[in-house]
Amino acid sequence: MHRDKIHQRIRELAAERGGHISFRDFLKEVGQTEQWIRGQPWFPGWNSLLTELGLPTRRFEPPQRNAADSTASLVELVRRLGRWPTEDELRRERSLNDAIPSVGYIRKLRRSGELATLIAPYAESDPSNKILQGLAAEKRQDEDTVAVASTKDRVQGYVYMLRSGRKYKIGKSTDPARRFREVRLELPDETVQVHAIATDDPTGIEAYWHRRFAGTRVRNTEFFTLDADDVRAFKLRKFQ
Repeated sequence: MHRDKIHQRIRELAAERGGHISFRDFLKEVGQTEQWIRGQPWFPGWNSLLTELGLPTRRFEPPQRNAADSTASLVELVRRLGRWPTEDELRRERSLNDAIPSVGYIRKLRRSGELATLIAPYAESDPSNKILQGLAAEKRQDEDTVAVASTKDRVQGYVYMLRSGRKYKIGKSTDPARRFREVRLELPDETVQVHAIATDDPTGIEAYWHRRFAGTRVRNTEFFTLDADDVRAFKLRKFQ
């Protein structure tokens, strides 16, 4: 087929199909191969050819997902489940509600820190939700790392966490490694050093964590019955 005949056939097929004809459908109708038409010196590319003939083109671009709306849907799901959903649960929920972001999109938001930023207001309004608190704290991890590098001269001490048996001790010290060795000798159960937060206000930051975990405090001691989300939230802090 010559160029003029191809142009004419494209126009005819487009008219029959409401104004548009796809490249695949065109090749099927005229019985030519893609390799043949792409080898013609006058063929500029399918969309360019349609434009040349005054016909509309269709450029398929995935719709841009709104991060704020995706986060709101994710928060709603977390609250409904009472925990972070598994990947299978996310996929199943997404099949029922396309407002739920994909696993890949959530990973992208978390890597960029945008998810933590968007979840922060939900965490502030729902302080009892440990999942939201942990996600909001992820943003602070990077910020705290920078803070440690730029404020080493302001470090006055550390707030440390130790695990003894099933309980966790939160205290303050200028030398957490030494304090760990001391406490380990005092406690009957196996003791593990969990994490230490550098700070310019050991007393104030120790009080902050004691207040935050007050509901799990063991009588009037520095010991708490924490779960994995509590420990994770503490370990995310490098400087406070």
